[in-house]
This record gives sequence, C-alpha cells and structure tokens, in this order.
Amino acid sequence: MQQAVDHCEERLEEILFELEDYQITHGSLLKIPRSLADFDSPTGIARPIGVSIIPTVFPRPQFEQALNIQELFNELYVKVSEDEIWLQNTIRNLGEVDEFAAKLWSIWERVRGEGEIQPLRCGIFRSDYMLHYDYGDNTQDRHLISDEQTRRMLLTSQLKQVEFNTYSCAGGTHAAIVANMHRYLAGKGIHRAACLPKNDSIASIVKALEVAHRAYGSPRNRTAILMTVQPDNVNICDERPIEYALSECDPPIVLYRVEYSGEVIQRCRLGPNRELLFQPSAKKGAVEISVVYQRAGYDPYEYNQQGVEARLILERSRAIKCPTILAHISGFKKVQQELARPGTLERFLTPEKASVLRPTFVPQYPVDMSTEGMRAREMALHIETAKNHILKPSLEGGGHNIHGKDIPAFLKAVPAHHWSKYVLMEMIHPPSINGVLASPIAAYKGLVISELGVIGTCLWRRNERCIEKAEILGNFKAGWTFKTKPHDVKEMSVVKGHGCFDCPNLV
Repeated sequence: MQQAVDHCEERLEEILFELEDYQITHGSLLKIPRSLADFDSPTGIARPIGVSIIPTVFPRPQFEQALNIQELFNELYVKVSEDEIWLQNTIRNLGEVDEFAAKLWSIWERVRGEGEIQPLRCGIFRSDYMLHYDYGDNTQDRHLISDEQTRRMLLTSQLKQVEFNTYSCAGGTHAAIVANMHRYLAGKGIHRAACLPKNDSIASIVKALEVAHRAYGSPRNRTAILMTVQPDNVNICDERPIEYALSECDPPIVLYRVEYSGEVIQRCRLGPNRELLFQPSAKKGAVEISVVYQRAGYDPYEYNQQGVEARLILERSRAIKCPTILAHISGFKKVQQELARPGTLERFLTPEKASVLRPTFVPQYPVDMSTEGMRAREMALHIETAKNHILKPSLEGGGHNIHGKDIPAFLKAVPAHHWSKYVLMEMIHPPSINGVLASPIAAYKGLVISELGVIGTCLWRRNERCIEKAEILGNFKAGWTFKTKPHDVKEMSVVKGHGCFDCPNLV
C-alpha cells in the first residue's frame, strides 16, 4: 500500500498529466460562473474537480456490506417519511428553535390541509459511511504503520454511518467518471491499483427518474421532468449528464432546469387539476411536469417568503416529487439520532432487518432539556469528553458541524435554548491509510480519510387505506460515491474544496 504511494510519487507528473486530460475531456469539472470569476471572460470557464491521484485502499467486505444493506435503508426511510405522527413527535422540539425545520413543517401542514393529490413518490437517497477502528491505548505514530498493519486495521474496522441523505443527493456523476478514469489508468499501467469496482450511478439515477416519469401516466399535454437548481451553479457537471442521458431514453425524456426559487415563481403555475405547468420560454407553450427532481432548496437561506411559496407550488402539485417534503425532513440529523435509539428501528422494520442495520449506527444524543439531553450537554461542555464528539445541526451542504474541542466554546457562545437544534454524535475514528490527492490548490501525500456513499433509489405509493402506508414499487441500490480528504481536514465537501473524488482499491 505504501509502496503504491511511493511508486505514484516517482511518476507524479505523468499521472497528473493523464488525470487532467481525462477530467477535461470527460467533464470532471467545476464551472466557474462569470459572476464569480476574478477576471472577465466572454465564455464560460471551468477547472478540474479534486480527485485522488491513485485510488485509496478500502476493505472489500465493508464495501460489499454497504452495498448489500442499501435497500434496507431505502425501505426504512420510505416508511419513516410516511409516518407523519412519528416524524412530528420527533422534530416537534426542533421546530421550536430551528426556523428552517419550522418552515418546512408549515409547508407540509398547508399541503396536508388542502389534501395531497399525488400518491406516488420518488427517492434518490445516499447513505454515507466511514470505517471505524478502535485504537484503544495504542499511541504508535500513525505515519509509521506498516502495510501489513494497515491491511489488518482495514479488515477489522467496522462500517459506521455518518449520515443518511434524502434530498439533493449529489456526486453520483462525478463518482462514476472518476471510477472510470482510474480503471482506465490502471489498465494502461499508469498506476498499480488492481481491484477497482464498476460504478453504475449515472445509469441508475436516470433509470429511477425514467420509471417515475413513465409512472406519472400519459396526460393530454406533453410532459417533462423539472430539476430545481441553485443560481450561479458550479456543479453542472454532476447534473447535466443526467439531463443528457434522459434525452437518450426511448422515447426521449426532456428535463428542464429551473432556478430555485425566483424562476419557480415566475415560470411555474398550477393547472385546474393541480398539474404543474412549466413555461420553458415566452414563445413556447406550457409543459406539464411529471417529476420534480430537487437539486436545490436544502439551505435555510433559500426559504425567504419567495422560497416558501416556490416550495409550496411544487409540493401542492400533481407532479411526483423527488423527494416529498416529508422525505426531506426525514433526512434531518434529529431523525437519524432517534432511529439510533434502541428499539426505534423495530417500529419500521422487522427485528431481523433492524438487526442488520443497527451495527452501523454510532451513539448519538439530543442536546435538549430531557434527561438524556442534559447528560449530552454535560459531555459537550467539557473538553475532555467533547473531544470525542461532533455537534451536528440538521443542515445539508457541509461546513456546519462543530468538531471535538471546539464544541464547548461554540455552545457557550450560543443561547442555551438554541442548543436543542443540535445532535451530539460520537466521533468515528478511521484507520490510518496513506493516499495521494490532487486538489485545485496542490497535490497532497499523507494520511487520508475516506467516505463511502451508497446511492439508493425508490418508487413508492402512499396508501391511506392500509396500515402499511407505503407500498414500495421499486427499491434498488444505485451505485456509489467515494471521497477522500487529508486526515486533518474536518469537512469532506469536494465542491467546496475540502475533499477529492476517489475510487476504492478493494483489498
């Protein structure tokens, strides 16, 4: 393993040359919008996204474990998203201190009050994991660990869930391109990685949207899929290939992009039967939308009054939502914390299924005024106990977590009645692995930490007449993402420049 890293260093310039060319010709890029560029350009500009220079090692048993349990996690979160009573009880206290949670729930209440018109739902989920190794009292310098020790640590590590994402799950396209890139480089002998798995994430995501689109039916109007996106979008290379692949379906499916939230208000309206009608341009007639694929609307700043009204239009409509607002809320960290509580999984799954998922959970605690929450507050306020924890709000997009010794000072600067918007999660301690990365800033060689994300897709129908509210029509694992960062970097977001897309070299 270390030998592979050393071999890479000897041929670094050659490998970087190959990486750059592959990324540029295959769209492994981040767009720099003209409004954000530090120089004038009459055309669009882009740069390669951060990637590993050689694939990082990862244990095959844990990789296969993550793939094999994805359909169970899909089933769990489908059922959670249809259990309104449990969700309401779970986030009730959160809504009192978290304006974002309160706004989303108020949108759902308005939709519920009018009555949902579309029983079909689509989900594109991603379950993120890291390896956890119990170092115990071992104080050996992790830079000096041998290849054999590394292999032993990898194979005895446990797979632990970082989070479960139900909304705007990104990275599938980048991950597939980087996996293909490393398979190409290995086949050419550029590096020595031997066991690189295939990744069908793009085709799987496209298939999920195609199936939902066909399930919408054949109304009189022509139909299309609508993807919500953020303004000044840098991540088009993760989104556009899905649009292009849909156009190659038989028959072709059109996908329109709409900026959240201003363009939703301007270009979307509801028809007489609450069909969602989208105006592509002033000269074209309205198109009926079959599926709303959300790739925006996950940040609190997007929910001013206009953002709330935009989301309400989409949620009230007949279009199939990917995901619904209840499935969005199901991805909150507070929900993950409650699911990790002993006995909770059995509300949604059989004991046999629950026993398969439970070992992936790490201890998590509320930071509220409950007895358990008061114990968590005490742990969070003392450096010695806080250093083994992460403080998490219910936000997506990266950069929101507070780590270890920073927790006490952070909490002391926040009014105590706001603490309950956070969850305290025990840290995952990955085994020591060496890697080589190429970020937009510089190449890096040294200890790294990897995160495996497994993508899952679902189509289900809500059935009010049955005790089991969710009738699952399709449930699939749908590829994976793999990201790696330097060991001393706290956040993993590749788009924000912290981590790099990677491909696991299975051992």
